[in-house]
Amino acid sequence: MQYQLDIIGYDAILIRFTGADNTQLLPIIYALNLRLKNAADLSAVIIDIIPSYQTLLVTFNILNIDACQIAKIIDAHVKQQLKQSAQNVMSPPSSPLSTKYNHAHSMASRLRNIPVCYHESLAPDLESLSQHAAMSIDEIIQIHSSTIYSCYAIGFMPNFAYLGDVDKRIQIPRHSSPRAQVPAGSVGIADNQTAIYPKTSPGGWQIIGQSPALLDTLSVGCQVKFQPISLDDFNDYNLEANA
Repeated sequence: MQYQLDIIGYDAILIRFTGADNTQLLPIIYALNLRLKNAADLSAVIIDIIPSYQTLLVTFNILNIDACQIAKIIDAHVKQQLKQSAQNVMSPPSSPLSTKYNHAHSMASRLRNIPVCYHESLAPDLESLSQHAAMSIDEIIQIHSSTIYSCYAIGFMPNFAYLGDVDKRIQIPRHSSPRAQVPAGSVGIADNQTAIYPKTSPGGWQIIGQSPALLDTLSVGCQVKFQPISLDDFNDYNLEANA
């Protein structure tokens, strides 16, 4: 595994990893995110850290440190984290620090079961996906709801979680022209990713269902499994939420 640090602005550094797939990188990026957020030598200078599939974007306060100084500190933390991650693969954690990180990772990796209604009235693209994949709608629902997805990034809008990886048999590109309005809770697929729209917005993902669940607790590192529900259950869920 390799990485590089790029100064991409007067107040931002991008840490970019290569040489490993997303599944291998996710626990490392998650642990490095925690390390940097809790590092005593960075507590007074970091403004925000944004993890993604293969990167972490670190923004910092230029009034307290310059880019070259913080790059050296971050580089040292990256080296320490990669060494620790390699040691954890070889043997169980024993130090308080590694225990802390692994406990936090375990908490974040707790599986979330999210109800989804795949009824055609809530899934305007399910039929076209069926034709695209040459599969029945029931087969697509079974594949989509039997996979455990990892949250690789939060973006596009608050609480919009990029979940992967979608089974290759049901992958489909996003629409060439986004819809002007996608209802909150809509579940979509775009290539190897699936996601839930946390609020009504424009969007180009292929919509195959809708969830009535609140989505304010998804974060990078957590895992998600979709639980199919009927249209009656979906309506009952909304009635209870609005009672």
